[in-house]
Amino acid sequence: MTHHTGKSSHTHRTSPPGQYSKNALGAKAAPVTIMVPRTEALYLDDATLRTLTTEVLSSQSISSLSEEQKSLAKNVPAEDSTITMRQTIFYAQGGGQPSDTGAIGPVDQDPTFEVSLVRKTPDGQFLHFGKFLDATSSFVAGQPVMQKVNDSKRNYHSRLHTAGHIVGLAMQLLMPDKKKVKANHFPREASMEYEGLLYNEHKPVIQEKVDELVRLDLPILISWLEGVAQVGDGEGAEEGRTRIASIGGLDHNPCGGTHIARTSLVGSIVIRKISRQKGISRVSYDVSPGIEA
Repeated sequence: MTHHTGKSSHTHRTSPPGQYSKNALGAKAAPVTIMVPRTEALYLDDATLRTLTTEVLSSQSISSLSEEQKSLAKNVPAEDSTITMRQTIFYAQGGGQPSDTGAIGPVDQDPTFEVSLVRKTPDGQFLHFGKFLDATSSFVAGQPVMQKVNDSKRNYHSRLHTAGHIVGLAMQLLMPDKKKVKANHFPREASMEYEGLLYNEHKPVIQEKVDELVRLDLPILISWLEGVAQVGDGEGAEEGRTRIASIGGLDHNPCGGTHIARTSLVGSIVIRKISRQKGISRVSYDVSPGIEA
């Protein structure tokens, strides 16, 4: 399944200092402008996609990347490679959510590349970091390939992210004066942080409201705010518009993450603990069953 937004898929990038074109007299002219293809992130409109056929734009070793690009893969082995493609269904780490993992391979063949991390560059390219399963394997620009996202990990991350929004809505309904300052949807670290002080006696109250929202089986609604490139901290901003996630129309949060379709699909949410530091309260949570189930 493929679709297009009708928006430009390129970003203008000016060449680094010292790289200039020369005019006919050999004098320095204006810096060269390079067209960088943006990656079309199909999961933003359809988070159910787990496989996709698309086209390779580049395949290169991490050592050949720019310093800015290398900085996105600090924990990836230096001998690994990175693949860019015209489209992707892989979620790129950000917004408090880990990246997808999975595999890429030639169409109608077994996967040959294992994806361990996906990051998005400031100019909209998705870098798929990982390693070829065989030293003789490679991709070339223009080659059609099949992407496969790790299904169990995506579902788990989506449940954790939706659970964070459910905790956020519970807090909004119970304590509308408490301002959210941070959200983390990583496994074993998931939490929502608020200005002001919350105490252990708030824990059962929040838990009861969260359980109610899960039982109500509310839909997670995804929409786009056109012509608004940034709302709040810029989360969900994408090419001059902002993606909004809403639980049953009761809240509206700028969000670029992946979600499950309805609140009941989260399983159960456990409010693990409430902690405080320097005037900020953290509501830590988890979902059950975990990824192993």
